[in-house]
Formats: sequence, structure tokens, C-alpha cells
Amino acid sequence: MKKIFIFLSLLSILMARENPFEPLLTPKESQHDTTKNSKEYFESFDFKLPTTARILKTITITYQNIDGSLDTKTIDIDQSIDWHYPLSLNQKNAIISEQTKYYTIAPFEFFVKKNKLYIHTPYKIQRNFILPAPHRIVIDIDRKEPNINQSLQINKKYFTKISIGTHNTFYRIVITLDGQYEYKIIQEDQYYVISVQ
Repeated sequence: MKKIFIFLSLLSILMARENPFEPLLTPKESQHDTTKNSKEYFESFDFKLPTTARILKTITITYQNIDGSLDTKTIDIDQSIDWHYPLSLNQKNAIISEQTKYYTIAPFEFFVKKNKLYIHTPYKIQRNFILPAPHRIVIDIDRKEPNINQSLQINKKYFTKISIGTHNTFYRIVITLDGQYEYKIIQEDQYYVISVQ
């Protein structure tokens, strides 16, 4: 009688659980799980210094090693800065992924990421402005190479077409937009970054 009672008690416990073969305790997530945030790479960070700043002396970076320990690295700069403009820390080429599609009108190279169009060129911008109907950003850039007269349909969100034509002293890059936006242009290394909003 005692054995039957124990058997029935165990049976009722097993039947009360949704899956009696699942362990009672859930194992803790491994601390060595490296796949969880494997795609969340640092890209860039902008920051401004106080209005009194005139010379950037050093930059100190604190980073975590693979073993979890912390280290710092200090880089000497010792160059004048204009406090009106933010400083930018970025991981070079992290903005480019394997899925990035490049567009080329030699010697220029383009790619789009979200609301930004990146133009790779060592040449300097002379002027830029916007034209309506359809809305186009016009960028005049120093001319160094032979004649270019080419267009590319890219049909991305924000940016639909890129055209380049040759003038006497400059190339004219015309970026056709899919709507009306405010825009700004900044330089990052050998890229001009056109962002719209």
C-alpha cells in the first residue's frame, strides 16, 4: 500500500508539469557566449569640447581585452582645434559590411547606408547647393581626370540617381532624391558623407 501511494505521488508530480522531461532548473547562459553581440560593432561617436578648448593634446582610450582585463592607450595629438565643430571617433571601414553595394563612376566610388550617401574621392568640394523638382543635391568638385558624363540609377531610399558631368574646372555630381529633405555634408578621411533628413 505504501509503494502504491509513493508511485501515485510521483505520477501526480510528473503530470502536473507541462514537460516532465525538461529539467527543473534552467541552466544559466554561458559567460563565454560570444555570438550574442557579435554583430554590434562600434561605428562612430561624435562629441564637442568646451568653448575654451584650443589645442587637443592627447586622446586616451580605455578598452577591454579578450581575457576581460582593462587597458588604456594614450595618443599624442598636440594640434589646434576649432571648438565649433564636433570631434568624431570612428572605427575605420566598420561602416562597410559584406552586404554593402558599391556604385562606381570612375574615379569616384559611392555607397549608401541608411540616410547617408558616401562618396570616396581625394578631391575637394568647391561648392554645393540644392535644386527643386525633382529635388537634387548638386556638388561641384575639383577636376583632375579626363571627361566624365555618366549616370547611375541606384533606386535606394532617399537617393535614386547619381550623375556626374564635366565642366571646365570641376566635376558636377548631381544626386537625385526621392523627396524633399534638408542635407549636410561632412568629410571623413577620403569620404564625403551626405546625410539627409
